[in-house]
Amino acid sequence: MLVKGLSKRSVLIGVLLSILILRRCYDRYWDPNLIITFFDVGQGDSALIQFPFGKTMLIDGGGGWGKLSVGERVLIPELLRLGVLRLDHVVLSHPDSDHAFGLLEILQKMEVGQVWLSSYFQKPPRPRILQDIEHISKSRKIKINHLINPYQLQINGVSTLLTPLGIDAHSKNDRALLLGIEFSKCRALFTGDIEQGGELEMVTRSSKKVHLLKVPHHGSLTSSTRQFLKAFSPRWAVVSVGFKNSYRHPRKEILHRYRLMGINLLRTDFHGAVRLTLSPEGKVSCETYLGDCGVSRCD
Repeated sequence: MLVKGLSKRSVLIGVLLSILILRRCYDRYWDPNLIITFFDVGQGDSALIQFPFGKTMLIDGGGGWGKLSVGERVLIPELLRLGVLRLDHVVLSHPDSDHAFGLLEILQKMEVGQVWLSSYFQKPPRPRILQDIEHISKSRKIKINHLINPYQLQINGVSTLLTPLGIDAHSKNDRALLLGIEFSKCRALFTGDIEQGGELEMVTRSSKKVHLLKVPHHGSLTSSTRQFLKAFSPRWAVVSVGFKNSYRHPRKEILHRYRLMGINLLRTDFHGAVRLTLSPEGKVSCETYLGDCGVSRCD
């Protein structure tokens, strides 16, 4: 009887493990949805795009101090939890430490297909962290792409546009590599730390409305101008900030502006990680660490 009992238990455990493995495989390689996750990396930026049917892209890698890396402490554990063992694309918006430092661990310890950088940061003096990123990438034979003009990718039915800004920029924040994605009826825009000059350049380049906006420059007073928000008119916006950060981001004036314009604003210092799932039919489901945050449509 004991042997039979153990045998049944083993079979049950095997069945449960098989179900879990199949579910994880479905989530990674057969899911037709587009999933965008804004990680809670403190005062920094990092977001993951999981394209339909398994392709992945990481935008920025958060920061860190000394030997403390957001890439090692936060991003790699979260990526593994999501079943992401390979990043097909890594995009660096600009080489500020709070966006770039965590990528060092990512590039060293994970399988990465290619890295996308703006050519505007190739001119001397080149930031040391950018040199480190390129050195690690070359040592691991990861393809490096330096963009000076917009470049479009088609990834499993998702139109992905990489746009380097900064032709006449006076601020390094405005020399950013921006990312726009379009899936079904939904559009999202990732803005790095662009300020008023970069926002104006974006408005002159495109007037397409977006449904999801990564709030520029952590909600500082130098960004989220009325002209920019009116032009792109997002329904959802996510601001990545650290709890009680010394910059006082997001600034209360900016929060008030988003409220007045009827934009649903989520913030990682309060809501934690934010995850939006976009279906092929244009349905958007929102959830955060605190729970469900609503459903809408990209009409």
